[in-house]
Amino acid sequence: MPRAAAALLLCLAGSALAAPRSRGTLLRAEHHDISAPLTLLAAAPAEDDDEEIELGPRPVPHEMQAAPPSRDPVLQDSVAPLLLPRTAITFDGIGSGFLGASSRAFDVKGVPPDPQGDVGPLHFVQIVNASIAMFAKDGRALLGPISTRTLFAGFGGACEARGDGDGIVLYDPLADRWLISQLANTRQGDRPYHVCLAVSRDGDPMGQWARYDYSYAEFHDYPKLGVWSDGYYATYNTFASSGGGEFRGIVYCVFDRLKMLAAEPAAQQCIPIDDPSSGITPADLDGILPPAQDEPNTAVGFVGNALALYRFHADWSEPLNSFVERATLPVAPFAEACIASRGSACIPQPGAGSSRLDALGDRMMFRAAYRNFGGRRSLVVNHSVSVRDAVGVRWYEIQDPGGIPALAQQGTYAPDDGYRWMASAASDRAGNIGLGFSLSSADTMPSIAYTGHLASDPPGEMAQGEAVAASSGGSQSSSLRWGDYSSMSVDPGDECTFWYTNEYIPADGVFNWRTRIFSFQLPGCASSPDFAVWPRRGAEVLGRGRTLSFPLDTAALRLAAATKVLSLSVVELPPGVDARIEPATVSPGETATLTLSAAVDAEVGRGQGYAVRAVAADGTASTSGGALDLVDADFAMDLEADTITVAAGATARMRVGTRPLFGSAEPITFSASGLPGGATARFEPAQIVAGGSADLLISAAAGARLANAALAISATAPSTAHVALFHLRAQESPPAEITWSTEGGGPSPLPLRVQNQGGCGCSAAGGGWEAVGLLGLLTAIRRKRGSALHVICWRRR
Repeated sequence: MPRAAAALLLCLAGSALAAPRSRGTLLRAEHHDISAPLTLLAAAPAEDDDEEIELGPRPVPHEMQAAPPSRDPVLQDSVAPLLLPRTAITFDGIGSGFLGASSRAFDVKGVPPDPQGDVGPLHFVQIVNASIAMFAKDGRALLGPISTRTLFAGFGGACEARGDGDGIVLYDPLADRWLISQLANTRQGDRPYHVCLAVSRDGDPMGQWARYDYSYAEFHDYPKLGVWSDGYYATYNTFASSGGGEFRGIVYCVFDRLKMLAAEPAAQQCIPIDDPSSGITPADLDGILPPAQDEPNTAVGFVGNALALYRFHADWSEPLNSFVERATLPVAPFAEACIASRGSACIPQPGAGSSRLDALGDRMMFRAAYRNFGGRRSLVVNHSVSVRDAVGVRWYEIQDPGGIPALAQQGTYAPDDGYRWMASAASDRAGNIGLGFSLSSADTMPSIAYTGHLASDPPGEMAQGEAVAASSGGSQSSSLRWGDYSSMSVDPGDECTFWYTNEYIPADGVFNWRTRIFSFQLPGCASSPDFAVWPRRGAEVLGRGRTLSFPLDTAALRLAAATKVLSLSVVELPPGVDARIEPATVSPGETATLTLSAAVDAEVGRGQGYAVRAVAADGTASTSGGALDLVDADFAMDLEADTITVAAGATARMRVGTRPLFGSAEPITFSASGLPGGATARFEPAQIVAGGSADLLISAAAGARLANAALAISATAPSTAHVALFHLRAQESPPAEITWSTEGGGPSPLPLRVQNQGGCGCSAAGGGWEAVGLLGLLTAIRRKRGSALHVICWRRR
């Protein structure tokens, strides 16, 4: 007779949503090569033969808002007068009946479409599900529609054999290349799962491609990608390959961009996101000005009524040093879209037989559009929220996302009783924001609409009115799915023209969707400066009777401005301060030096303004300012290290030193901000005199589920104040291993119950045993054949 036993394992720390994984993994491509020109590859059919209605992206378990607000405090509840220009170019993309450059009309087999695209100097490339088409910017189809797996013809393996959708295409403006991603082998249990990447060999998307295949044991769903200077970043929602395909967590990954640009073997680093966040989206670069030096890529989600900013510090020379940290930005309270129906489909369409549509309110929408303006850096994101009895678009502009982030503006665009969702937003070189979205109601067929915000408009308002670019002729039946995302991008030729793609439906039905591609400009961008000048540090301290010199940086904001000649001058100064700039004439990309001199009797004051201006020969001018503390005493702050490591139930210590720079030594008090939940900070002593030092002590409560975080120390004296940034690294709790032997044979199950008292995960391994469980917590061990069984349980961070 087989012998069965039961065990109760008690877990004592933090909450557990998924089985823990290592801090990060390094994965090399299974295969890579260089293709023949795309125009010479044998085109695979654009759609599979079998009609299929997708069940949709799987939900992402996350921390929701404590309670919906009675009224959205940043709601825009009226449509502004129409100031938007008409669309410049508009044409149909991939969809029912689309002929393109092929001889066979596109036949829709999959529902819904996931329309996405990007614009380059000469092309617009669109991906919808597993199909791709390439256009000239006047709307002429140049190639396709063909299957995205055509890119992998002759490559072998799953990438050539299967095209399973969720395709993404991005233009890399720093290298003049194209990046394309698709999934392969996505059927549950049909492991391994594959992500197939291709990078064009030059700026022509119809030429050759460097191709890569990465495989995974878990299903990587809903990929979102972003171009960055040190890598191509991606986020995935991962699910188990067996059982019910339970959610295993979000992973944040980076591919070795420099290796891919050289068509060399390229690795990928992935780090799990353990927070209870919504779906997240990585920053994607717009413009030719790269991110600030050493600025990490930032992926954005939301946790409760706050934005969660995850910053990936990638180290390609020593991948074990790579880490992700989190910063949190509180925002105006909101309720996720369709919250009254518990997140299920709630968006109405006309017609008694039509389906209500899904809003995907549990995740950030694509893209997280990043732009470096020179003196400032901006990230624009959005998600769908419930407003009154409708759905609207909550959008944000985040300043300095990789440093000390600040919320520049936020707004909820829901100007009437219509439902607006599936949005995408980006900013042009002038700081204007374009927003595209789907629009529907009980009286309005699902349509494609857009609006805009000028940099000079009141914060949080889409003040340029609203226009419809494509109206549906019917409603969708038999499916609640209305795509997973849409895509707004900005033309790298002028850095002013927005390009947007989304879906519509010409008549009642389900397998008859179409997509539209169109472009537009917001007023004033074309005449705005296409170059920038700014002080490198922005805030400076100057002593009375003293002199201070620091760099002025310049840059072109589009390629056509790189050859301009700029005349530099100072146009604003505090009283009693003189200035000179050397050299006074530069080309964009060159650096000058600004020297400020204060009179001995200049008026003391903090936060006084100064401004510099660059003027081109055509009369266009760019002006940027900074803050100046005019004081009698100053000091410097020195941190013992740039990273402090803390474990639950422990205290870590770091020395903070100071040095007087001029004037008398003043008293200094310290404070720390950005601490993750469960951690506290104090300074010993609480106050020092410049020239002394203090110890920063960070303590974590026993059982605290710490997260890596970006912290700031503020040191404040009577005359001035300084801030220093550093990193908190959460130390993993060590695993506790239990070895448990079993005897006998036969099919009898061996129950293993796990009591979750705030945080653990368990797994079973070895000798023909398999785990059956939910979210990483075992509910049973099933024996395949008699052998030893090892049960490992661990505490979460």
